[in-house]
Amino acid sequence: MTYKDASRSARERTEDLLEQMTLEEKIAQLTSARMGSMISDVQNFIFSEDLTNKNVPHGCGYISRIGGATDLLPTEMARAMNTIQKHFVEKTRLGIPVLFMTEATSGVLSRNHTLFPQNIGAGAMFDEEPVRRMADAMRREMIATGERWALGPVVDVIRDHRYGRYEESFGEDVYLTSRYGAAYVQGLQSDDLTQGIIATLKHFVAQGISDGGRNCGPVHITDRELLDGYAVPFEAAIRDAGALSVMAAYHEIDQIPVHASSHILRDLLRDKLGFEGLTVSDGNGIQLIQSFQEYCETQEESVKLAIEAGIECELDFMFERYLQGLVEKGEVQLELVDAAVRKVLDLKFRLGLFDRPYVDETAVDASVCTPDMVELSKEMALRTMTLLKNDGGLLPLKSSLGKVAVIGPLAHVKEFAYSDYSYPAHIEDMYYHSEGLTEEEVLARTLFFKKKDTRYEDLYHQDMPTVYEALRSALPQSEVVYATGIKDTFDYNGDADFDQIEAALELAKDADVIVAVCGDTSGMGRENDSGESTDRVEICLSHEQKKLLRALKNTGRPVVLVLCNARPLELLEESQSMDAILEAWKPGMKGAEAIAETLTGAYNPGGKLSVTLPKALGQLPVHYSQLATGHKQFWRGKYLEMDLAPLYPFGYGLSYTTFEAENARFEQTDSGIKVTADVRNAGDREGDQVVQVYVRKKYASVLQPERELKAYKRVSIPAGGRASLEFEIAFDSIGYHDLDMNLVLENVQLDVMLGFSSQDIRAEETFKLAFEGGKREIERRVFANASNVTVPAR
Repeated sequence: MTYKDASRSARERTEDLLEQMTLEEKIAQLTSARMGSMISDVQNFIFSEDLTNKNVPHGCGYISRIGGATDLLPTEMARAMNTIQKHFVEKTRLGIPVLFMTEATSGVLSRNHTLFPQNIGAGAMFDEEPVRRMADAMRREMIATGERWALGPVVDVIRDHRYGRYEESFGEDVYLTSRYGAAYVQGLQSDDLTQGIIATLKHFVAQGISDGGRNCGPVHITDRELLDGYAVPFEAAIRDAGALSVMAAYHEIDQIPVHASSHILRDLLRDKLGFEGLTVSDGNGIQLIQSFQEYCETQEESVKLAIEAGIECELDFMFERYLQGLVEKGEVQLELVDAAVRKVLDLKFRLGLFDRPYVDETAVDASVCTPDMVELSKEMALRTMTLLKNDGGLLPLKSSLGKVAVIGPLAHVKEFAYSDYSYPAHIEDMYYHSEGLTEEEVLARTLFFKKKDTRYEDLYHQDMPTVYEALRSALPQSEVVYATGIKDTFDYNGDADFDQIEAALELAKDADVIVAVCGDTSGMGRENDSGESTDRVEICLSHEQKKLLRALKNTGRPVVLVLCNARPLELLEESQSMDAILEAWKPGMKGAEAIAETLTGAYNPGGKLSVTLPKALGQLPVHYSQLATGHKQFWRGKYLEMDLAPLYPFGYGLSYTTFEAENARFEQTDSGIKVTADVRNAGDREGDQVVQVYVRKKYASVLQPERELKAYKRVSIPAGGRASLEFEIAFDSIGYHDLDMNLVLENVQLDVMLGFSSQDIRAEETFKLAFEGGKREIERRVFANASNVTVPAR
């Protein structure tokens, strides 16, 4: 048979196999199989061929979260996947292998895999190359166990701090997110797909600007705003990196659910952005068309709406339930099913699954959470560290300090480092819901499969220190003491012993410095302050943590606030009262060491905010790249209570040294603007600076953002040294859709700015662009502007 001939092309093999498939077998390729329908023994995760023959008789497209919904160790995962794969390859009529899918946001969602910093922290690096290497590390881990489909990267541009999933994004900026997203996809898919992982861009499109900052809330936006903003990172990852899969977003746009919108999923995604890959639903996204958005009367109707709109594979079980009947009744065209199945099969052939369906179980442990992966996690954690305040040069801490009090709800717990889609934070809710259930109930509900003696605390990285432990190691000559102060980041249960402030004050009253470790916990439900559907009406630290910090400040001792938060926070009070503030985000498995090394000066922080931090919730939206009118108030020029300026701007971050920009020059070329400058380290220690280039376009046919990031370069410069930088800002990178919705750059006034943040501009020049016919037509947007740096040897 042609489809079994490895010498034939993927296209030939796909067409041959498609011709031999029944309707039931085709639909099976567009859906999944529940683990509970194939497992006979939860304790030992025993695969049952009889159950699988009964419950999954026609094969299936993919199986999700073999590691992400179990306590299996990496080698056990590989063994389980080989066993399951063997059944589908050798015991089904056509022998079609399955894809194993998992979440892959800041790490693979499986036990004992490498935990990297969450995306919002990675955005602070202003360097996409470590993200490419992180994705490559995840690729190697997934290849080893047998998983070949990643639900990542998240390339949402988020601009509402109330939104619980903000942490999964790289921040508020289109250009930065585009660079990161493309690098992420390149790392996952690699240059050779037989050694690659399918990357899935999430979530198309504009998910993070919903009404009230609520998950799945309505989104109000025009096509122009989509195509020139929120869709651009998707387009970059599609055109520059060849992303193979895109996930639809839950919400509605223009009063139509995205999962049912052919305008979003066909006209924009495919026709405008050039996507030719597989479009998948979000989990239960097809059901929500009827059950949440009430767009149609029955779930059967939602299936028809979804597949006709462009959903080709479900993370749901609605196709499985209704699609065959709809085709047989003539309500859904068979051609739609065939087109979708063709894409699934083509991917399986291109991945090499038909020819090499199994993995080497003996090689797994040597390929997962390897020393180089752990070292990369630490490198990234260090580079995410963002210093927001440092009054009087309190930091770095002196090694001669007599006593250091480490206090706070996140000071001595591992939750400080974990984000919502990291294991075990993501499975906490499933774990505890499975506790006390019978084996039959766990199988029926497909919750969390675990051995009887597996404790939740066993699921964390066992050798990962807490912040307190890392500081104690980093300050061997000091007395480093610890108190929690309050039991958790938020008093969820009204515990009588929640407030332990007095004990903390007693411990800290004679300390030379207090290090307060605060922030939030992240996960999926349960007692978390951030994560999916953990949307907030306040974006500050909890009132319990504020009370603790006020009490610590009242001791009169200097206080360093270390923030381990997932969502961006409003920090007005803390910026006024704390002596120093270090933003560490959710820094991953090496985060405690990165925090300790930064506080003690072994590492000089160079991270920059990839999100604007407001003075108050009422300032939202506060992102820097609004239209000029977004930064104004007519006619008073301020709010009643405060001005319009943010607390900390996009691109902001301090260092233990200082930098100056010199010799800036701007030159117009045929294809863009060339910017050159020298940056001098004027301090007495080596440090990193992120040099940023912004543009402003005035007098276009449609209003443009007040400024937009169009290039950046992070550079390390020795004390007293300098670096020479050169940027090429392509005209085709600063285009927009005009009144007729054509992608152009018109004869505008172009202001080009070089600086160290969106507000800290060190040099600027204005150009009057003049194109023949009044505009430059752009055939293909440029997503990455060239930058070069030279650091002369000293």
